[in-house]
Amino acid sequence: MSNKLRLISLACFFIPIFTVIISYIISIKLNLVEMCIPIFEGCTSISRVGRYEPVKFFFKPMMYLYSISIFFFWIIFSQEINNFKIKSKDLIILTFITVIFLCLYITFLGESKIYSFFKRIGIYLYILSIVLLQFSSNRILINNKKKLSRFFNYKIVRTNYYLSIFLVISGLILLPVLIIKIESFPQIKNIISWNYFFLIQLFFLLFFFSLKKLTNPTTA
Repeated sequence: MSNKLRLISLACFFIPIFTVIISYIISIKLNLVEMCIPIFEGCTSISRVGRYEPVKFFFKPMMYLYSISIFFFWIIFSQEINNFKIKSKDLIILTFITVIFLCLYITFLGESKIYSFFKRIGIYLYILSIVLLQFSSNRILINNKKKLSRFFNYKIVRTNYYLSIFLVISGLILLPVLIIKIESFPQIKNIISWNYFFLIQLFFLLFFFSLKKLTNPTTA
């Protein structure tokens, strides 16, 4: 199993988190958003953090870089497991769907109504597809433990698998909350979005730690 997969998984974890945090700090400095701890207080959304000039000129390119990273992550992952005669066609399809809708969200991140419409479609379908992609990847690893145990720490793989199950179930439960308006607690949507975002990225960090570093890696 290739060690470069470990490096790409780290990139997939750090690029979006670094981008969002830096964009948020700059937006605060420029008085574009309120200052708070968004994962607890939900004073602003992730979209608002990267929406305005000049922040968007940093936010958008970095998020495009993230979309490239996740594309190569799953393409390489699929190629690696194919060497063990493990089917990964569904992963490839989900990868293209994930990247397309993430790019749709990034491209149409703006203020007008039509931009908002495409932004919402892009982000919801991106979240749906990447959560399914993570769940499917973990399930493949769990179902092929005998073939892949040399390359993975399965205690961490199981943790990642349970995380992906939690994201699927919680996503189905919380989707109505994200769609409807809640006048009494408008911040709830932002709180859910920030925490869900970080949990999605946690998959890549757990993957990094689960993949063993081999001194002489082979795929045979």
